[in-house]
Amino acid sequence: MLLTARSMASTINWSSQFNAALFTSAGQPLDTSFSFEIGTFLAGFVPTYHNTNQWEANWLVFDRAFDPTPGDPNDGDPEGWNIPDQFFVGAAEHTGPLGTSDSLYSTPGAVFAQNSVAYLWVYNDKNIVPGSEWALVTDNDSLGNNGNSWLFPDPNDPPGTSYEWKLEDADLAVVGGVNGIRGDGDYTVDPGVFNLQTIAVPEPGSALLVALAAGLLSTRRNRKNKTVQG
Repeated sequence: MLLTARSMASTINWSSQFNAALFTSAGQPLDTSFSFEIGTFLAGFVPTYHNTNQWEANWLVFDRAFDPTPGDPNDGDPEGWNIPDQFFVGAAEHTGPLGTSDSLYSTPGAVFAQNSVAYLWVYNDKNIVPGSEWALVTDNDSLGNNGNSWLFPDPNDPPGTSYEWKLEDADLAVVGGVNGIRGDGDYTVDPGVFNLQTIAVPEPGSALLVALAAGLLSTRRNRKNKTVQG
């Protein structure tokens, strides 16, 4: 019997290792306030350190892991975030024919097109306010992966197909740090070894000033080089 388009789906499992080294910018273990979202951005939007104030408007959530009872850090991991053992885990179906998610926490109506890049966004508050800590990471190079590359698969995969997206395979940090690799952003304590470290999110005005300063420095260097060559 032929499978109908509606029955097509694959399961995407995403996780960190047990007792992963997950830290804030101050070098403290991530606590109950943090959430982990796997997803992608709207086509054409490129997330950077300088446009953090636009991320949420362009973000599509595929699945989420968090602690629904942050007041009790020892209540297990009913929604995938185990604070005492410092690991997160999630699973959701990528369903055909379009490529939607069956997660309760997915963005309503969102489509996760084949080969769109999956990111892990870790945060304690999506609002950019004092105390906000974020990391945004992905798997840029699948060579040597223990799991699969972080690209959304064909939404018409046959039932029973599964994919594994592992934090240990991530090798690109847009902001924060992942597996010893630093992206943009400030931190006050370097833990040395880390699987993930968040950074203090800059207020939009601060990020703009940094970008302008970098541009001004580049312009001055170019002028100096031209003067020397002349």
